[in-house]
Amino acid sequence: MAMDNMKLPPHDPDSEEAVIGSLLIDGQLIDHIRDIEPEDFYYEPNVIMFRAMVALRDKGVSVNQITVARELEERGKLEQVGGAAHLSHLISICPTSIDYQDYANIVHRLALYRGIINISDQMAAIGYDGKKNISEALAQADNYILSLRQNVGGTHIITPKQRLDMAMDRYQKLFETQGGAAIPTGLLDLDKKLGGGLYAGELTVVAGRPSMGKTAMLECISNHISLNHPVLFCSGEMTVDSLTDRDMAGLMGMNIDDIRMGGYDMETYSEIVAKLPELAKYNIVHMEASRGFNLNTSNIYQTAYEMQVREGLALLVIDYLGLLTDKYGQNNNERLGYITQQLKQTALALKIPILLAHQLSRAPEMRPDKHPQLSDLRESGRIEEDADNVLFLYRENYYDPNTENNLTEILIAKHRQGGEKVGKGVRVIWDYKYQTYRNLVKQEKKEENTSRLI
Repeated sequence: MAMDNMKLPPHDPDSEEAVIGSLLIDGQLIDHIRDIEPEDFYYEPNVIMFRAMVALRDKGVSVNQITVARELEERGKLEQVGGAAHLSHLISICPTSIDYQDYANIVHRLALYRGIINISDQMAAIGYDGKKNISEALAQADNYILSLRQNVGGTHIITPKQRLDMAMDRYQKLFETQGGAAIPTGLLDLDKKLGGGLYAGELTVVAGRPSMGKTAMLECISNHISLNHPVLFCSGEMTVDSLTDRDMAGLMGMNIDDIRMGGYDMETYSEIVAKLPELAKYNIVHMEASRGFNLNTSNIYQTAYEMQVREGLALLVIDYLGLLTDKYGQNNNERLGYITQQLKQTALALKIPILLAHQLSRAPEMRPDKHPQLSDLRESGRIEEDADNVLFLYRENYYDPNTENNLTEILIAKHRQGGEKVGKGVRVIWDYKYQTYRNLVKQEKKEENTSRLI
Protein backbone atom coordinates (compact mmCIF):
# COMPACT_ATOMS: atom_id res chain seq x y z
CA MET A 1 0.00 0.00 0.00
CA ALA A 2 2.82 2.34 0.83
CA MET A 3 4.31 1.65 -2.59
CA ASP A 4 0.97 2.51 -4.26
CA ASN A 5 0.98 5.85 -2.46
CA MET A 6 4.38 6.59 -4.03
CA LYS A 7 3.05 6.14 -7.58
CA LEU A 8 3.15 9.20 -9.79
CA PRO A 9 -0.05 10.18 -11.62
CA PRO A 10 -0.26 9.01 -15.26
CA HIS A 11 1.88 11.08 -17.59
CA ASP A 12 4.28 10.67 -20.51
CA PRO A 13 7.23 13.09 -20.60
CA ASP A 14 8.23 11.99 -24.12
CA SER A 15 4.80 12.81 -25.58
CA GLU A 16 4.70 16.16 -23.80
CA GLU A 17 8.11 17.11 -25.16
CA ALA A 18 7.11 15.87 -28.64
CA VAL A 19 4.06 18.16 -28.65
CA ILE A 20 6.14 21.20 -27.68
CA GLY A 21 8.91 20.24 -30.12
CA SER A 22 6.43 19.77 -32.99
CA LEU A 23 5.01 23.25 -32.40
CA LEU A 24 8.49 24.77 -32.33
CA ILE A 25 9.25 23.07 -35.65
CA ASP A 26 5.93 23.95 -37.31
CA GLY A 27 4.12 26.71 -35.45
CA GLN A 28 1.06 26.53 -37.74
CA LEU A 29 0.14 23.27 -36.02
CA ILE A 30 -1.11 25.31 -33.03
CA ASP A 31 -4.25 26.01 -35.11
CA HIS A 32 -4.95 22.32 -35.69
CA ILE A 33 -4.26 20.56 -32.39
CA ARG A 34 -7.63 19.60 -30.98
CA ASP A 35 -8.82 19.01 -27.42
CA ILE A 36 -5.68 19.94 -25.55
CA GLU A 37 -5.21 22.67 -22.98
CA PRO A 38 -2.12 23.93 -21.08
CA GLU A 39 -3.38 22.16 -17.95
CA ASP A 40 -3.21 18.80 -19.78
CA PHE A 41 0.59 18.83 -19.40
CA TYR A 42 1.96 17.25 -16.24
CA TYR A 43 5.30 19.06 -16.09
CA GLU A 44 5.09 22.75 -15.22
CA PRO A 45 7.73 23.88 -17.80
CA ASN A 46 5.60 22.32 -20.54
CA VAL A 47 2.50 24.06 -19.18
CA ILE A 48 4.34 27.39 -19.29
CA MET A 49 5.65 26.89 -22.84
CA PHE A 50 2.28 25.79 -24.22
CA ARG A 51 0.57 28.80 -22.61
CA ALA A 52 3.11 31.07 -24.27
CA MET A 53 2.38 29.47 -27.65
CA VAL A 54 -1.38 29.90 -27.20
CA ALA A 55 -0.81 33.53 -26.26
CA LEU A 56 1.22 34.10 -29.43
CA ARG A 57 -1.50 32.50 -31.55
CA ASP A 58 -4.17 34.66 -29.92
CA LYS A 59 -2.12 37.77 -30.69
CA GLY A 60 -1.72 36.71 -34.32
CA VAL A 61 2.03 36.14 -33.95
CA SER A 62 3.74 33.17 -35.61
CA VAL A 63 4.88 30.41 -33.27
CA ASN A 64 8.55 29.47 -33.58
CA GLN A 65 11.65 29.11 -31.43
CA ILE A 66 12.48 32.82 -31.52
CA THR A 67 8.98 34.16 -30.80
CA VAL A 68 8.38 31.63 -28.03
CA ALA A 69 11.70 32.49 -26.36
CA ARG A 70 10.88 36.20 -26.53
CA GLU A 71 7.38 35.63 -25.13
CA LEU A 72 8.76 33.57 -22.26
CA GLU A 73 11.41 36.19 -21.55
CA GLU A 74 8.79 38.95 -21.44
CA ARG A 75 6.82 36.84 -18.96
CA GLY A 76 9.92 36.25 -16.85
CA LYS A 77 9.61 32.50 -17.44
CA LEU A 78 12.42 31.69 -19.87
CA GLU A 79 14.90 30.47 -17.27
CA GLN A 80 12.16 28.53 -15.49
CA VAL A 81 11.66 26.32 -18.56
CA GLY A 82 15.40 25.77 -19.05
CA GLY A 83 16.33 28.74 -21.22
CA ALA A 84 16.59 29.08 -24.98
CA ALA A 85 18.90 26.06 -25.07
CA HIS A 86 16.04 23.84 -23.87
CA LEU A 87 13.87 25.00 -26.77
CA SER A 88 16.63 23.91 -29.16
CA HIS A 89 16.87 20.60 -27.32
CA LEU A 90 13.13 19.95 -27.72
CA ILE A 91 13.41 20.54 -31.47
CA SER A 92 16.38 18.17 -31.76
CA ILE A 93 14.70 15.27 -29.94
CA CYS A 94 11.28 15.54 -31.63
CA PRO A 95 10.89 12.41 -33.82
CA THR A 96 8.69 14.15 -36.42
CA SER A 97 6.13 16.92 -36.32
CA ILE A 98 3.86 14.99 -38.71
CA ASP A 99 2.48 12.92 -35.81
CA TYR A 100 1.79 15.96 -33.61
CA GLN A 101 -1.89 15.05 -33.14
CA ASP A 102 -0.98 11.58 -31.91
CA TYR A 103 1.36 13.08 -29.30
CA ALA A 104 -1.36 15.53 -28.26
CA ASN A 105 -3.92 12.74 -27.96
CA ILE A 106 -1.64 10.87 -25.54
CA VAL A 107 -1.13 14.00 -23.41
CA HIS A 108 -4.86 14.69 -23.29
CA ARG A 109 -5.81 11.09 -22.50
CA LEU A 110 -3.37 10.86 -19.58
CA ALA A 111 -4.65 14.21 -18.29
CA LEU A 112 -8.15 12.71 -18.20
CA TYR A 113 -6.84 9.75 -16.19
CA ARG A 114 -5.32 12.21 -13.75
CA GLY A 115 -8.72 13.87 -13.64
CA ILE A 116 -10.30 10.56 -12.63
CA ILE A 117 -7.81 10.28 -9.78
CA ASN A 118 -8.58 13.84 -8.68
CA ILE A 119 -12.32 13.19 -8.80
CA SER A 120 -11.92 10.02 -6.80
CA ASP A 121 -10.25 12.09 -4.06
CA GLN A 122 -13.11 14.61 -4.15
CA MET A 123 -15.72 11.85 -4.01
CA ALA A 124 -13.87 10.21 -1.13
CA ALA A 125 -14.03 13.53 0.73
CA ILE A 126 -17.81 13.58 0.22
CA GLY A 127 -18.05 10.06 1.65
CA TYR A 128 -15.85 10.80 4.65
CA ASP A 129 -17.80 13.98 5.38
CA GLY A 130 -21.00 12.01 6.00
CA LYS A 131 -23.05 15.10 6.81
CA LYS A 132 -24.88 15.76 3.53
CA ASN A 133 -28.21 14.32 2.52
CA ILE A 134 -27.43 11.18 0.52
CA SER A 135 -29.27 12.53 -2.55
CA GLU A 136 -27.23 15.73 -2.43
CA ALA A 137 -24.03 13.74 -1.97
CA LEU A 138 -24.79 11.53 -4.98
CA ALA A 139 -25.77 14.56 -7.07
CA GLN A 140 -22.48 16.26 -6.24
CA ALA A 141 -20.58 13.10 -7.12
CA ASP A 142 -22.47 12.86 -10.42
CA ASN A 143 -21.52 16.46 -11.21
CA TYR A 144 -17.85 15.63 -10.74
CA ILE A 145 -18.14 12.77 -13.25
CA LEU A 146 -20.17 14.89 -15.67
CA SER A 147 -17.61 17.70 -15.62
CA LEU A 148 -14.91 15.20 -16.58
CA ARG A 149 -17.01 13.70 -19.40
CA GLN A 150 -17.54 17.14 -20.85
CA ASN A 151 -13.78 17.51 -21.29
CA VAL A 152 -13.52 14.35 -23.40
CA GLY A 153 -13.06 15.37 -27.04
CA GLY A 154 -15.98 14.52 -29.30
CA THR A 155 -18.37 13.59 -26.46
CA HIS A 156 -19.37 16.98 -25.12
CA ILE A 157 -22.48 16.47 -23.01
CA ILE A 158 -25.14 19.13 -22.65
CA THR A 159 -27.70 18.48 -19.94
CA PRO A 160 -31.38 19.49 -20.34
CA LYS A 161 -30.83 22.38 -17.92
CA GLN A 162 -27.76 23.56 -19.82
CA ARG A 163 -29.69 23.33 -23.07
CA LEU A 164 -32.50 25.44 -21.60
CA ASP A 165 -30.02 28.07 -20.42
CA MET A 166 -28.36 28.10 -23.84
CA ALA A 167 -31.73 28.41 -25.58
CA MET A 168 -32.80 31.28 -23.32
CA ASP A 169 -29.55 33.13 -24.07
CA ARG A 170 -29.82 32.40 -27.81
CA TYR A 171 -33.37 33.63 -28.28
CA GLN A 172 -32.82 36.69 -26.16
CA LYS A 173 -29.92 37.64 -28.43
CA LEU A 174 -32.02 36.92 -31.53
CA PHE A 175 -34.82 39.05 -30.08
CA GLU A 176 -32.38 41.91 -29.59
CA THR A 177 -30.81 41.49 -33.05
CA GLN A 178 -32.35 44.02 -35.38
CA GLY A 179 -33.05 42.56 -38.81
CA GLY A 180 -32.45 38.95 -37.73
CA ALA A 181 -29.38 36.80 -37.23
CA ALA A 182 -28.50 36.33 -40.90
CA ILE A 183 -26.28 38.69 -42.89
CA PRO A 184 -28.13 39.66 -46.11
CA THR A 185 -26.21 39.07 -49.35
CA GLY A 186 -28.00 41.95 -51.06
CA LEU A 187 -29.50 39.55 -53.63
CA LEU A 188 -33.06 39.85 -52.38
CA ASP A 189 -34.58 36.64 -53.75
CA LEU A 190 -31.56 34.60 -52.68
CA ASP A 191 -31.81 35.97 -49.14
CA LYS A 192 -35.44 34.85 -48.98
CA LYS A 193 -34.48 31.29 -50.00
CA LEU A 194 -31.63 31.17 -47.47
CA GLY A 195 -33.75 32.34 -44.56
CA GLY A 196 -32.45 35.90 -44.57
CA GLY A 197 -28.93 35.45 -45.91
CA LEU A 198 -25.69 33.93 -44.60
CA TYR A 199 -25.51 32.50 -41.07
CA ALA A 200 -22.59 32.32 -38.66
CA GLY A 201 -20.88 28.94 -38.54
CA GLU A 202 -22.06 27.92 -42.01
CA LEU A 203 -19.96 27.06 -45.06
CA THR A 204 -21.57 28.09 -48.36
CA VAL A 205 -20.07 26.83 -51.62
CA VAL A 206 -20.68 28.83 -54.80
CA ALA A 207 -19.90 26.58 -57.77
CA GLY A 208 -19.93 26.93 -61.52
CA ARG A 209 -17.99 26.29 -64.70
CA PRO A 210 -14.97 28.50 -65.52
CA SER A 211 -15.97 32.10 -66.42
CA MET A 212 -19.54 31.56 -65.22
CA GLY A 213 -19.10 34.50 -62.84
CA LYS A 214 -18.16 32.90 -59.51
CA THR A 215 -15.62 35.57 -58.53
CA ALA A 216 -18.03 38.33 -59.54
CA MET A 217 -20.70 36.73 -57.34
CA LEU A 218 -18.33 36.61 -54.36
CA GLU A 219 -17.27 40.20 -54.96
CA CYS A 220 -20.86 41.39 -55.38
CA ILE A 221 -21.93 39.84 -52.07
CA SER A 222 -18.74 41.00 -50.32
CA ASN A 223 -19.22 44.59 -51.45
CA HIS A 224 -22.79 44.67 -50.20
CA ILE A 225 -21.99 43.16 -46.80
CA SER A 226 -18.87 45.31 -46.37
CA LEU A 227 -20.98 48.47 -46.41
CA ASN A 228 -21.99 47.58 -42.84
CA HIS A 229 -19.64 44.80 -41.73
CA PRO A 230 -15.92 43.94 -42.06
CA VAL A 231 -15.09 41.27 -44.66
CA LEU A 232 -11.93 39.24 -45.36
CA PHE A 233 -11.55 38.37 -49.06
CA CYS A 234 -8.91 35.69 -49.81
CA SER A 235 -8.03 35.39 -53.49
CA GLY A 236 -5.89 32.69 -55.02
CA GLU A 237 -6.91 33.57 -58.58
CA MET A 238 -7.25 37.34 -59.02
CA THR A 239 -5.06 40.15 -57.76
CA VAL A 240 -6.38 43.07 -55.76
CA ASP A 241 -5.72 45.25 -58.85
CA SER A 242 -8.05 43.08 -60.94
CA LEU A 243 -10.78 43.20 -58.31
CA THR A 244 -10.32 46.98 -58.04
CA ASP A 245 -10.77 47.34 -61.82
CA ARG A 246 -14.19 45.70 -61.49
CA ASP A 247 -15.24 47.96 -58.66
CA MET A 248 -14.09 51.04 -60.55
CA ALA A 249 -15.99 49.94 -63.67
CA GLY A 250 -19.16 49.91 -61.60
CA LEU A 251 -18.42 53.22 -59.91
CA MET A 252 -17.51 54.92 -63.19
CA GLY A 253 -20.21 53.35 -65.34
CA MET A 254 -17.49 52.24 -67.75
CA ASN A 255 -16.85 48.98 -69.51
CA ILE A 256 -14.40 46.80 -67.57
CA ASP A 257 -12.19 46.45 -70.68
CA ASP A 258 -11.89 50.24 -70.99
CA ILE A 259 -10.85 50.50 -67.34
CA ARG A 260 -8.18 47.83 -67.74
CA MET A 261 -6.80 49.08 -71.03
CA GLY A 262 -5.62 52.46 -69.73
CA GLY A 263 -4.50 55.29 -71.95
CA TYR A 264 -7.26 57.48 -70.56
CA ASP A 265 -7.84 61.02 -71.66
CA MET A 266 -7.42 63.69 -68.99
CA GLU A 267 -11.17 63.99 -68.37
CA THR A 268 -11.59 60.25 -67.76
CA TYR A 269 -8.49 60.11 -65.57
CA SER A 270 -9.76 63.03 -63.47
CA GLU A 271 -13.11 61.29 -63.03
CA ILE A 272 -11.36 58.09 -61.92
CA VAL A 273 -9.28 59.96 -59.36
CA ALA A 274 -12.42 61.70 -58.08
CA LYS A 275 -14.16 58.33 -57.67
CA LEU A 276 -11.27 56.58 -55.89
CA PRO A 277 -12.31 57.69 -52.36
CA GLU A 278 -15.57 55.80 -52.84
CA LEU A 279 -13.60 52.54 -52.68
CA ALA A 280 -13.15 53.26 -48.97
CA LYS A 281 -16.82 52.54 -48.37
CA TYR A 282 -16.05 48.86 -48.90
CA ASN A 283 -14.71 47.56 -45.56
CA ILE A 284 -12.85 44.65 -47.13
CA VAL A 285 -9.42 43.34 -46.16
CA HIS A 286 -7.83 41.54 -49.10
CA MET A 287 -5.50 38.57 -48.74
CA GLU A 288 -4.00 37.36 -52.01
CA ALA A 289 -1.66 34.58 -53.04
CA SER A 290 1.67 35.88 -54.28
CA ARG A 291 5.19 34.70 -54.95
CA GLY A 292 6.60 33.24 -51.75
CA PHE A 293 3.23 33.21 -50.01
CA ASN A 294 0.95 30.19 -50.20
CA LEU A 295 -2.74 30.58 -49.46
CA ASN A 296 -3.82 27.71 -47.20
CA THR A 297 -6.34 27.05 -44.43
CA SER A 298 -3.78 27.66 -41.71
CA ASN A 299 -2.73 31.18 -42.69
CA ILE A 300 -6.32 32.04 -43.65
CA TYR A 301 -7.46 31.03 -40.16
CA GLN A 302 -4.65 32.98 -38.53
CA THR A 303 -5.45 36.12 -40.54
CA ALA A 304 -9.19 35.79 -39.92
CA TYR A 305 -8.66 35.24 -36.21
CA GLU A 306 -6.37 38.25 -35.93
CA MET A 307 -8.81 40.43 -37.86
CA GLN A 308 -11.75 39.28 -35.73
CA VAL A 309 -9.92 40.10 -32.50
CA ARG A 310 -8.65 43.50 -33.63
CA GLU A 311 -11.50 44.97 -35.66
CA GLY A 312 -14.24 42.37 -36.01
CA LEU A 313 -15.08 40.02 -38.86
CA ALA A 314 -18.51 39.27 -40.32
CA LEU A 315 -17.70 37.25 -43.45
CA LEU A 316 -14.78 35.21 -44.82
CA VAL A 317 -14.66 34.81 -48.62
CA ILE A 318 -12.31 32.41 -50.42
CA ASP A 319 -11.73 32.35 -54.18
CA TYR A 320 -11.31 29.49 -54.73
CA LEU A 321 -11.08 25.99 -53.19
CA GLY A 322 -8.84 24.35 -55.79
CA LEU A 323 -6.14 27.03 -55.42
CA LEU A 324 -5.56 26.54 -51.69
CA THR A 325 -2.18 24.89 -51.21
CA ASP A 326 -2.80 22.59 -48.23
CA LYS A 327 -1.00 19.26 -48.57
CA TYR A 328 -2.94 16.28 -47.25
CA GLY A 329 -3.79 12.69 -48.13
CA GLN A 330 -2.92 10.52 -51.10
CA ASN A 331 -4.94 12.30 -53.79
CA ASN A 332 -6.74 15.53 -54.62
CA ASN A 333 -10.05 14.16 -53.39
CA GLU A 334 -8.64 13.65 -49.88
CA ARG A 335 -6.84 17.01 -50.03
CA LEU A 336 -9.93 19.01 -50.94
CA GLY A 337 -11.98 17.10 -48.37
CA TYR A 338 -9.45 18.04 -45.71
CA ILE A 339 -9.62 21.69 -46.76
CA THR A 340 -13.42 21.91 -46.61
CA GLN A 341 -13.36 20.18 -43.22
CA GLN A 342 -10.87 22.75 -41.92
CA LEU A 343 -12.93 25.63 -43.34
CA LYS A 344 -16.09 24.30 -41.73
CA GLN A 345 -14.24 24.12 -38.40
CA THR A 346 -13.03 27.69 -38.95
CA ALA A 347 -16.60 28.88 -39.52
CA LEU A 348 -17.69 27.22 -36.28
CA ALA A 349 -14.68 28.37 -34.26
CA LEU A 350 -14.90 32.01 -35.36
CA LYS A 351 -18.72 32.00 -35.53
CA ILE A 352 -18.79 33.56 -38.99
CA PRO A 353 -20.17 32.51 -42.39
CA ILE A 354 -17.68 31.42 -45.03
CA LEU A 355 -18.32 31.85 -48.76
CA LEU A 356 -16.20 29.48 -50.86
CA ALA A 357 -15.96 29.35 -54.66
CA HIS A 358 -15.46 26.00 -56.37
CA GLN A 359 -15.17 24.89 -59.97
CA LEU A 360 -17.52 22.32 -61.50
CA SER A 361 -16.37 19.41 -63.62
CA ARG A 362 -17.16 19.21 -67.35
CA ALA A 363 -20.05 16.82 -66.72
CA PRO A 364 -22.81 19.43 -67.41
CA GLU A 365 -21.43 19.96 -70.92
CA MET A 366 -21.95 16.26 -71.69
CA ARG A 367 -25.68 16.40 -70.93
CA PRO A 368 -28.56 17.84 -72.97
CA ASP A 369 -29.66 19.70 -69.83
CA LYS A 370 -26.67 21.77 -68.75
CA HIS A 371 -28.03 22.63 -65.31
CA PRO A 372 -25.47 21.54 -62.66
CA GLN A 373 -25.98 18.72 -60.18
CA LEU A 374 -24.24 17.91 -56.90
CA SER A 375 -22.36 15.08 -58.61
CA ASP A 376 -20.73 17.72 -60.85
CA LEU A 377 -18.67 19.06 -57.95
CA ARG A 378 -15.05 18.10 -58.47
CA GLU A 379 -14.12 15.46 -55.85
CA SER A 380 -17.62 16.09 -54.49
CA GLY A 381 -17.84 13.64 -51.57
CA ARG A 382 -16.48 15.64 -48.64
CA ILE A 383 -17.29 19.01 -50.21
CA GLU A 384 -20.96 18.15 -50.39
CA GLU A 385 -20.83 16.69 -46.88
CA ASP A 386 -19.09 19.66 -45.20
CA ALA A 387 -20.99 22.44 -46.96
CA ASP A 388 -24.14 23.78 -45.32
CA ASN A 389 -25.25 25.38 -48.58
CA VAL A 390 -24.30 24.65 -52.18
CA LEU A 391 -25.23 27.27 -54.78
CA PHE A 392 -24.79 26.59 -58.50
CA LEU A 393 -24.49 29.36 -61.09
CA TYR A 394 -26.08 28.69 -64.48
CA ARG A 395 -26.46 31.06 -67.42
CA GLU A 396 -28.05 29.99 -70.68
CA ASN A 397 -25.94 32.21 -72.91
CA TYR A 398 -22.79 30.64 -71.46
CA TYR A 399 -23.56 27.56 -73.57
CA ASP A 400 -25.40 29.34 -76.40
CA PRO A 401 -23.77 32.71 -77.26
CA ASN A 402 -26.66 33.46 -79.61
CA THR A 403 -28.98 33.72 -76.62
CA GLU A 404 -29.38 37.32 -75.58
CA ASN A 405 -30.77 36.42 -72.17
CA ASN A 406 -28.41 37.82 -69.53
CA LEU A 407 -30.16 36.16 -66.59
CA THR A 408 -28.16 33.96 -64.23
CA GLU A 409 -29.87 31.27 -62.21
CA ILE A 410 -28.63 30.63 -58.68
CA LEU A 411 -29.67 27.04 -58.04
CA ILE A 412 -29.87 25.89 -54.42
CA ALA A 413 -28.49 22.35 -54.60
CA LYS A 414 -28.10 21.97 -50.83
CA HIS A 415 -29.59 23.93 -47.95
CA ARG A 416 -29.03 22.15 -44.65
CA GLN A 417 -31.61 24.19 -42.75
CA GLY A 418 -34.23 24.44 -45.48
CA GLY A 419 -34.78 21.10 -47.18
CA GLU A 420 -38.00 22.09 -48.96
CA LYS A 421 -36.12 24.79 -50.87
CA VAL A 422 -33.47 22.44 -52.26
CA GLY A 423 -33.56 22.23 -56.04
CA LYS A 424 -35.19 25.62 -56.34
CA GLY A 425 -33.41 28.69 -57.51
CA VAL A 426 -33.58 32.41 -58.06
CA ARG A 427 -32.71 34.62 -61.01
CA VAL A 428 -30.45 37.65 -61.04
CA ILE A 429 -29.15 39.86 -63.84
CA TRP A 430 -25.57 39.27 -64.96
CA ASP A 431 -24.08 42.60 -65.95
CA TYR A 432 -21.12 41.65 -68.10
CA LYS A 433 -20.13 45.26 -68.74
CA TYR A 434 -19.47 45.93 -65.05
CA GLN A 435 -18.76 42.28 -64.09
CA THR A 436 -21.38 42.24 -61.35
CA TYR A 437 -24.90 41.05 -60.52
CA ARG A 438 -28.11 43.00 -60.05
CA ASN A 439 -31.44 42.15 -58.50
CA LEU A 440 -34.23 41.28 -60.87
CA VAL A 441 -37.36 43.28 -60.01
CA LYS A 442 -40.60 42.47 -61.81
CA GLN A 443 -42.75 45.52 -62.42
CA GLU A 444 -46.39 44.50 -62.80
CA LYS A 445 -47.57 47.74 -64.40
CA LYS A 446 -45.00 47.93 -67.20
CA GLU A 447 -44.78 44.15 -67.77
CA GLU A 448 -41.04 44.39 -68.05
CA ASN A 449 -38.00 43.54 -66.01
CA THR A 450 -35.79 46.22 -64.56
CA SER A 451 -32.79 45.97 -62.31
CA ARG A 452 -31.62 47.58 -59.14
CA LEU A 453 -27.94 47.75 -58.33
CA ILE A 454 -27.18 46.31 -54.91
